[in-house]
Amino acid sequence: MNKGIAFFLMLAMCFAAADLSAEEFKKKKRRKKKKKKKKELAFMQGQIGGQVAAGFLMRGNYNKADYSIYGTNTFDTGFPFSVRAEFAVAPVFGIGAGFGMYKDKVTIDDVTVPENVYGYEHKYTMLFLRPAFHAPLNKSKLDVYVALPVGFTAIKATPFGNNNFVQQPLKSGLAWAFMAGTNFYFTKNIGVFLEGGYGQNLPLLNAGLSVKF
Repeated sequence: MNKGIAFFLMLAMCFAAADLSAEEFKKKKRRKKKKKKKKELAFMQGQIGGQVAAGFLMRGNYNKADYSIYGTNTFDTGFPFSVRAEFAVAPVFGIGAGFGMYKDKVTIDDVTVPENVYGYEHKYTMLFLRPAFHAPLNKSKLDVYVALPVGFTAIKATPFGNNNFVQQPLKSGLAWAFMAGTNFYFTKNIGVFLEGGYGQNLPLLNAGLSVKF
């Protein structure tokens, strides 16, 4: 075989081998990039989340006010409203804070003097811290959590009716709860939530809008 032809064949083979090696190297780099890319989860460290909530089953400690000592009680309750924010300190733990408001009305029918009808209108203002533990479900839309809000509920009691108001009105006090809930995200940033639990001076059932950034 002509030496010139053999040289060119060997040179072509070297270029082909180099091209194949370069293509294989690019494929490996693309695979590494894919592996390094983190999956977008419903709860991730460093994110900021928020909730706008409508509440139900607000539980005040009416026993301390002795509203029923002279008669029967009728309660007209509203819907607690609250806003919360949370920062994801760790992959499964967040710390947050919240503010809420609520009104109700207690009417007392005096059994000793039937014509004596009176009562109190209450305005609640709730401030609380809210640590939360999030289940590591590795899901992009579903976030299950347990929250332990604790804080203070200021209560303003305004009397109405035609008595001398011998009872002590409901007073401000500690607010606390144990809550379990779920966020479900329709998009990367917007979803809804539902939670329920047990406590005092905070609503025990909440539902509303969730956002995260």
